[in-house]
Parts: sequence; C-alpha cells; structure tokens
Amino acid sequence: MKITIKFFSSLMEYLPDTADGNAIELTVSDTQTPNQLLERYKVPREEAQMMMRNGVFLPVEARSQPLKEGDVLSIWPTIQGG
Repeated sequence: MKITIKFFSSLMEYLPDTADGNAIELTVSDTQTPNQLLERYKVPREEAQMMMRNGVFLPVEARSQPLKEGDVLSIWPTIQGG
C-alpha cells in the first residue's frame, strides 16, 4: 500500500535524498505502523513529539497501530523556546 510521510523542521535531516522537500511517498506493508517508520528512518521516538495522521492528532498509544492505504503521516520535533 502507498502512504506519504512528512518530516518537519529538524526532522527533515532523517529523510533520504529521494524525498520531495519534506515528504516521501512509500510503498509499505499493510502492517506498517508509525513507530516502525520512525525506526526505519532512525528517528529517535523522543524527537518525534507530535504526529498527525491525515490531519488528525495521533496520540502516543495509537502509534503502534497499522497505517492504511493513502494515509499521510506528518511528524514534528519537540519545539523549544527560549
């Protein structure tokens, strides 16, 4: 199945060179989870502070549930202020 993953801000450094800007379209198995995608791209979970699936907030406890065909997974890092 095909999904799109988008990394924002400092997380963009984890995307492969084939990414289009901050996004990459992937073909994955129907058991693929957001947490597995973090592992695939070597993104430390503690750096992936906020996730949205199709524009809806994805709480930590839901990140081990499989994605679905056409899902768009957007991931933001921890935001720090000064």
